[in-house]
Amino acid sequence: MTTPLAELLAQVPSLNDPAQPFTYEVVGSTIVGRWDIVSAQTLYPTEFTTIDKDFTVTVEFNEGKGTFRSKDHESTSGTQVTSGGLSWGKSTFSGQQNKKEFSFTLGGATKTDEGVSPVLAWSWDTDKIKKPLFAFLEGNGWKRKKGLFG
Repeated sequence: MTTPLAELLAQVPSLNDPAQPFTYEVVGSTIVGRWDIVSAQTLYPTEFTTIDKDFTVTVEFNEGKGTFRSKDHESTSGTQVTSGGLSWGKSTFSGQQNKKEFSFTLGGATKTDEGVSPVLAWSWDTDKIKKPLFAFLEGNGWKRKKGLFG
């Protein structure tokens, strides 16, 4: 039996775990999982860099069929100032993805929300944010909508 959408959406806050780096919220009749993966500024002896990386997964529902579909969005931006000049960039992705990523940098003075450190390390995995959400939905009787080749 499929849990009625209004009842399901009311349960979404129970998915949030303070030990996890991401949150889930209800926006209208959708669920949005947000992960601020990294936001840092690093000062080296001859350069200054910034990085900001975010990921969201949005789930929409078809109440009549008891199905849901998800869409991922990843955004990365950064700047770099060196003696050679200034560079900046931004990349975005929308669609479906399964991704794992790890980064480790040593040597500069890096400022993050946690403080200042000579090490900048971060990792993320799309499964970490999507699996608990999809398990919650499927446990409440909702089925994932099959794609073109599903």
